[in-house]
Amino acid sequence: MIEIKEIQLDVTLPDDGIGMVIMQPFVELCGHEPYCWQNDKKDKQIERIVRTLEIAKQSDHGCEKTHFTVFPEYSIPGLEGVKKIQEILESNSWKEGTIVIGGIDGLTKNKYLTLISEDITKIYEENEPEKFREDHWVNCCVIWAKQTNGTVKKWVQPKLVPATQEELCPAYHMLTGKVVYIFKPSISIQDSKLPFRFLCFICKDWIGNIGGSSVVNMVLSQLSEQRRGKGIDDRLDIYLCFVLQRNPKPDYPLFLQNTVQYLNEDRYSDIRRSDGAVLFVNNAGGNSAGHCTEFGKSGFVFHPNCSFVSHKGYCPPTYTLKKRDGLTNCTEARFRESGACIVSLKFIPPIPAIVRRIPATPMIPMNPAIVHSIDAIDEMVGGGDPRTPGQEVPASIKWVNDCLDGIKHLFAHEREHPLDNEIRTTHHAASKEIRKGNDEFLRRYITMASCEIEKDKDKWIEIVGRKIHNVDNWDENEKQSLETVIHSISIMKVCKPLEIKGSLAHGTIKVRDKVIDVIIVSGKTHEECFKYAKDKYSGSGQRFVVVVTNNGRSSLPERCKDSIYDTKYDSSRGPHIADPSSRFYHCGYQNLIDSCFDSRSFKELNGKVSEIMGV
Repeated sequence: MIEIKEIQLDVTLPDDGIGMVIMQPFVELCGHEPYCWQNDKKDKQIERIVRTLEIAKQSDHGCEKTHFTVFPEYSIPGLEGVKKIQEILESNSWKEGTIVIGGIDGLTKNKYLTLISEDITKIYEENEPEKFREDHWVNCCVIWAKQTNGTVKKWVQPKLVPATQEELCPAYHMLTGKVVYIFKPSISIQDSKLPFRFLCFICKDWIGNIGGSSVVNMVLSQLSEQRRGKGIDDRLDIYLCFVLQRNPKPDYPLFLQNTVQYLNEDRYSDIRRSDGAVLFVNNAGGNSAGHCTEFGKSGFVFHPNCSFVSHKGYCPPTYTLKKRDGLTNCTEARFRESGACIVSLKFIPPIPAIVRRIPATPMIPMNPAIVHSIDAIDEMVGGGDPRTPGQEVPASIKWVNDCLDGIKHLFAHEREHPLDNEIRTTHHAASKEIRKGNDEFLRRYITMASCEIEKDKDKWIEIVGRKIHNVDNWDENEKQSLETVIHSISIMKVCKPLEIKGSLAHGTIKVRDKVIDVIIVSGKTHEECFKYAKDKYSGSGQRFVVVVTNNGRSSLPERCKDSIYDTKYDSSRGPHIADPSSRFYHCGYQNLIDSCFDSRSFKELNGKVSEIMGV
């Protein structure tokens, strides 16, 4: 059986915004039980923990303080990490009325005894060391509270259900916990203070069974029984449930199903979760920002009653906000970044229905949500990753940078091509320039590159009569269009002085006294792409424009003129104002690609590219 212990905290939260800082570290453990941090990685991780707490102290989310700081499962390297957190919390610089939650790596019996030996530590008797065998080890989380009077207390909650790797140990056994703490700080609402209960689980606890019952159902059931046994008829509200994870498959169906079941009040209706949320805090899928196939995907899942801005009408920075398959009517606010990072956010708690004086109005769950690099050096001026800038991250910046990570240069699979070095260099230079683009630049860049994007309603959101990009629905079509742009530009940059920064097109070439913009468009036909480019071009009417089109199949067989400057007007002055079409020159993407692969020297490539582009 599991014992439920309710803990009153002398902490008061505001109803207009709760400050949170969440660490999403890349956790590197040894390969045997008890699963501990690799010795040569511990010091660096403790540095990162200190950095996380420093960010929490800064409160750049705009709240009066960081009320919750959260570290996922296994992220605190043993007693050394616990000691460092303890020191910071007890210092005068750490504010009162705050809570820190963190998962510790595997502890032997003796280390666990040391952890719980301090006077400030609270522990349930069933998890006392006397209950241990010598071959037991512990995976646990610690909940610290620095209360209003400045005292720091901590509670230790061992994991209730071992994961497969923890259960199938060849030599040792993970001690299973016997207690779940439910903490009761207050929330200040309309001149009143109401309980704002929260509880914590560690990864497998969320989907695991003890006997024939799920852990989550056992907790809710026992809470309900405790209240009935005391003759309490009113409902008990739980607003937040923290799930600390080291989970390579956070979208595993059982995790989603149990989240829906937890938030569904058909059972244990006297334990109200209808104004609540589950916050999943997972390990990172990589040691830096970028696309990850495993781990990550931290974020909130909210009860259907929570009133948010329609997910169809909002594409916020840093996180997605949507209802998706597997979560029925629950709303999910998930961080886009699954690599190593630190997120600082202002969480807007759903106002409890019992104190609403007016109908609920749609809102957003986080504003702002700021992404910091896991290491301080990454945020130096002029350096760092655009996905971890110490600011909010628009969806386009995350999407484009992830795509650029995966786009290889043209000769990546070609052995010993004589132009490999030149193409590799210009490919990286072009990618680097694009990465520096802001949200407006990148959205325009992708829109110009895809002839089909404007026809796809899922790629746009209508807000008060204007269309904005729904970047969360950009897909393989946009990725292929960006790849076409990168490959075209990398070829051109070998031969021509092409710049991306400041261009109103995909790039700008300056040859002698001429300025030529370059647009690269993908679509079904060359003709559609060429027309689309002319319609989209917003640059100077005095510039020539080279339009490169890709229909995904064929080269462009014919040219209407041998040079971009071939015109019945005086081309030395640029395109003629009376004939807008005189400035556009059409060439094929496949022609460029073939010329590059067929050329054996810079001179040969330069000649072919000049002929194809008419420049």
